Amino acid sequence: MRIARRHGGRSDRQGLRSELHEIPRSDDRRGRPICGPACTRRGAPDCSRHCPDIPRALSSDPDNFPLETRIAPLVFELKRLAVFEPCWSCEGHNGADGTLWKIPRVWFYCRSVVHLRLLADSVKRLFLARKLTTPWHVVITCSDGDNAETTFSLEPSLDRNRPDLTTIQRDIDAIAARLHDMVIAEADRLAAAAG
Repeated sequence: MRIARRHGGRSDRQGLRSELHEIPRSDDRRGRPICGPACTRRGAPDCSRHCPDIPRALSSDPDNFPLETRIAPLVFELKRLAVFEPCWSCEGHNGADGTLWKIPRVWFYCRSVVHLRLLADSVKRLFLARKLTTPWHVVITCSDGDNAETTFSLEPSLDRNRPDLTTIQRDIDAIAARLHDMVIAEADRLAAAAG
């Protein structure tokens, strides 16, 4: 059987081009703040993933649930892309026995599967370029039972040979440092292929 391309809807060329250009190509953030209302430096020209205020500034409840500091830079970079809306994160944790218990991950909402593809392809390329110690992937996940919105998770894909938490957390930094440029490059590749 030959699998035919889907026609019409958001998958047509015009719709695809439009979705690919929803991602800001420059670092100009005027009119598009990344952090939330709790940010004391909102709109500052030096806004970056290195800001120590990010754990509070990106949280919807900064007093009770600030972001964990190791995952905050990746949450910032996902939100910076303007097509993902992070809604939950974990920096990863070891159990009482010192072995990996909870993996690092960021849950987010996304309007378009094209954007999911760009994200997944970007982290795959980073792994293939040996910039990551562990492959990462995008998966569908569940939010609260009373929330019908679909959420997705960016997380490491672990096999039986689990690296330690510190090793996986180094990948957080590597992804955060390259994510914006990688997603833009993937969008440009996909736009060129679509003609």
